Amino acid sequence: MKRRITAPAVVAAILTLMFVLSGCQIQKTVRFDPKAETQAAAGDAVGGVSNKIKKDPYTADLIKIAYVAHDLGTPNNQAWLEGIQRECGSWDNIKVDAYNGESSAERQVQIMTDIINQAYDAVILQCSDGTALAPSVAQAEEAGIPVITLNLDADTVHSALVMAVDYDAGRMAADKMAEQLNEKGEIGIIQGVPGLHRTDNLERGFRETIKNYPDIKIVDAQSASFEKEKAITVMNSFLQSHSDLAGVFCINDAMAEGAALAADAAGKGGQLVIWGADGEKDALAMIESGQMSGTIYTNSWDEGSTAAKIALLMIGSEYSYNVLTATPQVIMEPIVATIETVGSIAEEDRW
Repeated sequence: MKRRITAPAVVAAILTLMFVLSGCQIQKTVRFDPKAETQAAAGDAVGGVSNKIKKDPYTADLIKIAYVAHDLGTPNNQAWLEGIQRECGSWDNIKVDAYNGESSAERQVQIMTDIINQAYDAVILQCSDGTALAPSVAQAEEAGIPVITLNLDADTVHSALVMAVDYDAGRMAADKMAEQLNEKGEIGIIQGVPGLHRTDNLERGFRETIKNYPDIKIVDAQSASFEKEKAITVMNSFLQSHSDLAGVFCINDAMAEGAALAADAAGKGGQLVIWGADGEKDALAMIESGQMSGTIYTNSWDEGSTAAKIALLMIGSEYSYNVLTATPQVIMEPIVATIETVGSIAEEDRW
């Protein structure tokens, strides 16, 4: 039989939150280890955060949580949704509704308006455009609906951000790529959507770190908008324009998979150093087969679950997000996945 949200574990988490709120200092960032106890980590991460929710989660007949994806069809978004559903699935009075933003900030703004009008209790959101979504996020928070963003943040203070490493992911990929290239060669970058904090930081971390290797030259950079098919086209362009291309760094795994497929089709499969950043199971399989050289893995199921934990902490709390001067962050623990380390990622943790 399913439980209601009055379980002792959740009550304890709320008490932990209230204890943290009683202090004077707000902790803004915490690193999250998937193997560690997530309830305490989430509680620490949101110190000082709460909202003016209309109903008490301990007595309400129904708690409604909205998940608004950038593109619900991608592996990341599917894994986050499953993590949210796993976290909420044990409670018979929690309903999770998923909305597809269709890679459109305009569509997400429309969805957020509907969510606010329908008086949802919390929103978990991956922003297609942090600036465009900021007014909607602020409106939701003012209405007492806590907003927890996933990876792609909103440009306004809100209840929490749960994210994979960004700058450090680029840094770690650059160092490992340089090692695999013997610290020399021409490389390209396949970019995501410019202007998004996560993707910009990933690229910045990569570029600033690769400068430490003077014999590695970035000879091209083009956007494929996170899409595998577009990445195939971009990679073909790289291969035609740069006969000495030795490697490519892709801002996400879907584009790295596309780059690897293009290299295979050009008869260069396994000859180029190809990196992504996400850790989806298809990329891990390509690393094992030698088609890709590496990725920065994050357990996206745990990331979605952590966002849901924070949402449940916020619902019904007595404090206002207005006490915050910056959005609190939970940063997920990464794994640098290469042929030497990919085997450490268990099958049950591959999303």
